[in-house]
Amino acid sequence: MKHIRIWIAVVVAASAVAVLAGSRAKGASGPVQVPPQRDGSLEKTLLRYYTKAQLQAGTMVGSEFCLACHGSYGDSVEWRHTNHSHALRKPMGMYSLQPGEGILADYDKNGMDDFMQGLDFNAISSALDSAKPNAPILSYNAANDTYWIQLGPGGLQLQVVATWAGMSATNGQRYMVRIPVSDSPTGFSSAIYFGPFSWSGSAYSSNLSNWYTGSTPKYAPGLTSAALVPLQGQNYLKNCSGCHITGVRVARVTAAGEYVVNPFPASLVPENSPNYPDLDGDGLPDLANIGCESCHGPGSAHILAGGDPSKIVNPKDIANNQQRSATCLQCHVQVTSTPNKVWGFPFDEVNNKGYFMSNPPAALSSYQLSKAVKWPDGINYQYERIDSYMSSAHYTGSHGIACNDCHNSHAETSNPAQVRDKITRSGVTDIPASVHNPSFCLSCHAGYGDFAGMTKQMIKDYDANFELIRSKTEEHSHHPYMEDRDMGLGNCVSCHMARQVNHSFHPARPEDTIAFQTSRISATATGNPNACATACHRGNVRIWQDTPVISDWTNSLFGTADEVKLADHLVNYYGPGGTWWNTTPSSAPSSDEKP
Repeated sequence: MKHIRIWIAVVVAASAVAVLAGSRAKGASGPVQVPPQRDGSLEKTLLRYYTKAQLQAGTMVGSEFCLACHGSYGDSVEWRHTNHSHALRKPMGMYSLQPGEGILADYDKNGMDDFMQGLDFNAISSALDSAKPNAPILSYNAANDTYWIQLGPGGLQLQVVATWAGMSATNGQRYMVRIPVSDSPTGFSSAIYFGPFSWSGSAYSSNLSNWYTGSTPKYAPGLTSAALVPLQGQNYLKNCSGCHITGVRVARVTAAGEYVVNPFPASLVPENSPNYPDLDGDGLPDLANIGCESCHGPGSAHILAGGDPSKIVNPKDIANNQQRSATCLQCHVQVTSTPNKVWGFPFDEVNNKGYFMSNPPAALSSYQLSKAVKWPDGINYQYERIDSYMSSAHYTGSHGIACNDCHNSHAETSNPAQVRDKITRSGVTDIPASVHNPSFCLSCHAGYGDFAGMTKQMIKDYDANFELIRSKTEEHSHHPYMEDRDMGLGNCVSCHMARQVNHSFHPARPEDTIAFQTSRISATATGNPNACATACHRGNVRIWQDTPVISDWTNSLFGTADEVKLADHLVNYYGPGGTWWNTTPSSAPSSDEKP
């Protein structure tokens, strides 16, 4: 196969002027500005900062290298527009109030972010009132483009070094800070911490209990690093960072007791990009966010070999669906490190090694321990991430369905959550698929079960076959289906991905709400959910007069008398001997009806 020589000129054309940050391994002093060059390859660039042995062994180099070649092929270039690429950012004044780029907090909607405005929480009414007269004071230093949070008048000044989320104007945003200490060469903490508040998209939420005792700050000027040991529960590097960066290079505990993660350095950084913050405080930009190599494995050997495809992981080449799903399940689940649960992300503590994709993938069990909690039904999970996918027939059965069969990891689509909007199945290509109607699920399930009389081609010609699709959907769901309905919509995901069901695709049963009504996971999670209630009937529609609409219908309190009373009605339709769906084992639908 013809190998590809990738030239620096390609990077310059694609990314404007790039900043080269030296490898920590070779002791580079910091980033330098590099003018356009046309006489050197990316290989030569990497060899300035890594040894050839390091590159051949495989190290993370960053998505800018990948896009220098692959950016003009397929949908790879669209990765820049996904949340994976830029949820974690350095705050920069030039992007103030720009969703997906800058600080978004603007409590009075005056068009100036609250840091630049110098907001003093002692002068307004907010969720931080309990800290008055020592509530936080915000500021922005235009001279060096830095954002600050001061713990009251004369209090400790925390530098905001990174933000999390804020992807849209109404999206929440968290602020991670570095703390001044007296015993550090840099003058700041080795780790970064969630600040005393967050922004909800419209107002502030409090995290004061970790920073204040009453109205008195717990931390004052002159403290040492050891004083921060009680704050490790708020340590972003310890609890979150491993799933928000492109590979963990080193994870360690300092002599003072701070938990620190060293990401891989960013060797190529587009000019004025906020997407490469310095997370470990060494003065170098880091490979923050989920880049190409998070899913494809370290890319240096691939580059060194001139683009040899055998030197990089392509997840679609992993035949086993469970192994292929490890690409996503390394992070989109509730886990800790193994074996001692020290870190809040996949990490092999014994060998001090982060998880890197390979083919075949390494066993996730060597890197992560689940902390997810199942509802008493033993199928669905209390917290809606994708842990429940591992309970699904898609994952455990013979279907062979992996995450990337339904989701496009490279690009945003017309569906939410990067769900594919075109499916190829059974020889039918580019089936238009929408989660807002049955077309997405039927692009696979047509021809099976209640949809046995349908073909994939019919789903592709959706408009021409709408009446048949509608009638089959209503027959299956026992609910009317029309695309313009706001309620009572008999769509696949309404029941099979209802709240508290999500990726198990198993509609939780009313009979389990009755059977487990006294169960208690926590003060905020009781009983057992059922899909009929969580999707609609507990909060949106009142059919039976003895079951009131629950005002906070998104809560997880399913053991209340009202919830059980509602389930007593619903079980007549979906339950043992049910009118619509009979869950008696001998007549229950088979899980073997596969596309």
